[in-house]
Amino acid sequence: MLPRTLIAGLFLCLAGATAQADQLAMENGSVLIGTLISSDETHVLFSTPFAGEIKIKKVNIKTIVAETGVTVLLQDGAVYKDKRIVEQGDDLIMLSDDQSPVLLNVPDIRLINPEPWRLGEGYRWFGRASAALESERGNTDTDELDMDLESVWRSLRDRYTIRGKWEIDEANNERNKYHWLLRNKYDRFSSDDPDNYVGAQVVLEADEFADLNLRAALGPYIGRQFLESPLLTLHGEVGLVGVEERFDTAPNNEFWGANWELRLSSEILPGLELYADQFGVHNFSDSGALILNTTVGLRFPLIYGLEASAEARYEFDGGAVEGVDDTDETYNLKLGYKW
Repeated sequence: MLPRTLIAGLFLCLAGATAQADQLAMENGSVLIGTLISSDETHVLFSTPFAGEIKIKKVNIKTIVAETGVTVLLQDGAVYKDKRIVEQGDDLIMLSDDQSPVLLNVPDIRLINPEPWRLGEGYRWFGRASAALESERGNTDTDELDMDLESVWRSLRDRYTIRGKWEIDEANNERNKYHWLLRNKYDRFSSDDPDNYVGAQVVLEADEFADLNLRAALGPYIGRQFLESPLLTLHGEVGLVGVEERFDTAPNNEFWGANWELRLSSEILPGLELYADQFGVHNFSDSGALILNTTVGLRFPLIYGLEASAEARYEFDGGAVEGVDDTDETYNLKLGYKW
């Protein structure tokens, strides 16, 4: 229970706020006046007349006063709309419809002014596309093109994901590498625990110079969103998959296996995003025929949604046909666009 003096002080802050203006009282004593756009566990997005939208770490903010009315989403899924609030430390006071104060603990609050999809209203579409191009002229003329695409449609209960990558290399106008992979996924989130989900995926892959005409994988999985914040995002999946492989010269192959996926990203460095992804398949009938794709990289934003990245990709195929390397390493500097 908050002391009565603190309750009174917070209430007076709200009552005395500038009409139809929100305020941030900073730890250094300065005050920002503008509009509260949104807030999560670590950052506040605030709009000011002199600097536009700015992102501020909560540790630098002493008090938040929202006079214009905000939507508050709690960790348990409860929603309060068009409320005036004062947030200070781990305490938040909210004015109810009859203007009486309602006390909340800040750790119980998931988001302030969340995006509509988080309230069950429609879908959010986001993704990124990137490419790396290298051209060299001399004793040997070489051209290399690597492209990646990720497109996600997310609602409160569903998520549709499409990921693709293409690698095309030429030397002296003759192609010596042509590899592509396409992964389509559908996730359904639990109503009891929105961090848990079940899903199904279809994966198609071909590698012309590894004798792989087509590898098709299909199967269900379970997953969990362990963490979801700018500081650290982590989700993992494990499931069952049926795989069919068609080769140009080697005998075709079919097997059942276990698959897993881990995806991690972190903005622990200001302005930079560290990311690591891994997808693997364990062949039940041949433990040595492991398929493992791992990607690690560092992204940094440019302007207007453009971003650059440095990336290392390691691909291992324990079931590669005779005469084909089972390991492929790729290092790239990429230019991309995020929406």
